[in-house]
Formats: sequence, C-alpha cells, structure tokens
Amino acid sequence: MRILATLFAFALAVASSLHAQDAASAAAKDTTWRFRGGLGFDLSGLGIINPRVGAGTNRLTVGGLGTFSADRIAQRSFWKNQLALQLVLQQQGRTSPTQPTGFLKNLDILRLTSTYGHKVGGGDKWFVSADLLAQSQLLPTYRSNYLRATQIDGKADRIVANFLSPLIVQFSPGITFKPNQHLSFQYSPAAVRFIYVADDSLAILDIHGNEVTRDAQGNIIEYNNYFLGLGSELVGRYENKYFKDRLAVTSSLRLFSNYLDQPQNMVVLFTNNFSIQLFKGLSLDLLGEAFYDPNLKMIIDANKNRIYGDDGDRLAPATQLTGAFMLKYSMIF
Repeated sequence: MRILATLFAFALAVASSLHAQDAASAAAKDTTWRFRGGLGFDLSGLGIINPRVGAGTNRLTVGGLGTFSADRIAQRSFWKNQLALQLVLQQQGRTSPTQPTGFLKNLDILRLTSTYGHKVGGGDKWFVSADLLAQSQLLPTYRSNYLRATQIDGKADRIVANFLSPLIVQFSPGITFKPNQHLSFQYSPAAVRFIYVADDSLAILDIHGNEVTRDAQGNIIEYNNYFLGLGSELVGRYENKYFKDRLAVTSSLRLFSNYLDQPQNMVVLFTNNFSIQLFKGLSLDLLGEAFYDPNLKMIIDANKNRIYGDDGDRLAPATQLTGAFMLKYSMIF
C-alpha cells in the first residue's frame, strides 16, 4: 500500500506544479472539488439440507465493487482521480471428501487512476496533460484459486500472485483533445510502462511480464523483478447520460506501444460501465473489460474442458475478458 500511496503523492506533486499559476490567479468560485464514493454488492447464497438427488449443493458468493473519486474542476484545468477495488469470492458446498473447503477468488483488481489537464491558448479543446495508472491486487492468489494453499488430487499448491506482485504502473505526459464535454483523446509520445514483482519467488515464474532470460533449453538463467517500457499511449474516454439521466455510460480505451520491443504488439485496456438508475443513489451496474499485454501470460483452456489451470492448459499471452453486474449504491460528499 505504501508504493501506491507514493505513486499517488507523485501524481499529486506533478499535477500541483502544472496548475500552480492557475491556482494562484483563480478565484475561489472558479474552482470546484467533487468527491464521490460508490459501493456495488455481489451477494448471493443457497443453503440445502438433505438435498434430493440432482438438487445441487450449498453456495455463497460475496464481494463487490468499491470506488472513491476526487475531481477538481477549474476555469483552465481539470484533475480527475479514482481509486477502485473489484473483489468477488465464492464458496461451494463439498460433494466429495477430497474437495477442498474455503473461498475461491473470482475477481481481485485494485486500480488507481489520476488525470490532469491544463488549457492551451484561449480555446476549450486542447490541454497539456498527464495521466497515471497503477494496478495491483489485494489478496494472494494460489494456483488452485483458493485463498490458501490447497492440495487438489494430491498436487501441491503454490502462490502465483500477491499484493504488489505484480504492480503495473503507466505514466503518460502529453496533450489532450476534448471536442465536447463527453469525449476526450489523450496522446503521449513518451509514455512509461513499469511492471514490478516484489516477491522473488513469483518473479522467477515468468508469468507477470518482468524480465526473464532463458538458455537454449528454455531454462531460466537470470531474472529481474521489473520490466520497463518506453513508448506512446493513446487514451480515449467517453462519458454521457441518457433517458433523463437514468442511464450513465462510461467507457475508456488505452493503447500502449513499446518502442523498445515489438511496438506492433500493443497493450490494450478497454473498460465499460453501464449504470441504470433504479432509485436515488441505487443503480444496477453492468461492467465489461478487455485486457491484453504481450508480456503477460494468461491461462489458455487448450483442451476446451472449461477448467482453467488443469494439466492440459498452457500459459501464453491472450486477451482476458471480464464481465459482471451488481447493485451499486453511490454517494456524493
């Protein structure tokens, strides 16, 4: 958590220096801070005692989405910040003596974003800008997907990811074009992408994108805990409301090309959120996300049995698709 706090402080220092002269000259009425928080809940359960044949088994799912945002709007600048956590856990009833107990992890994403822009010239469409993205996870992940080491079919379990292992950071200074209040495009010709794996035992697995060197036989002979890329990044964002503000749409597309290694293979992060207002402060949110990084390895269901992580599967770069829906309570304070 200390590294995320340091990154946020760094973004704060950069943004503060960029808008120093604007803050000095702007009147108090020209500057507005808006703070928002949101909690989305994914909670369901099923309990059965003495089930009939074919009735199923017990199940408990708990988790959700938590967001906190702080946005500053001034006459000649904007600054948007958001900290979000997506976490969903599931526990199923046992159907055999060898089946492990405990919660399985379905989703675990901890993400910080910060974007600052300062107007260029007398218009309202062009901004000098800087963008920061930092992403990790909160809880440890084991190969079995349980929250603790668990033997399955006599096979030893091992941890494959943890908090700050990996940590992905992107910093992109550049220019932003906003043709209207709903749409924006930011381009950075000198963006930095940094991957850090704090745990040596995880860095040597060669699955998180850190630098690993292998010999002719494929054996690892050297590894670093980090990966550093320098390239260009294009970020497109769209926000709007429809049907008398009953439907809110938020979409973001990030494209990063690394000048130093295979620039044709871009890193892609495409996020979408459709929020349908049910009552005041309460909404049904539909979330969809697509992620691809040529340096990160995903689990490929090679044998097509819809079981990820068994002996027939393999690890390789691939597009990860995530979808979820949940009830969300939002507040402004």
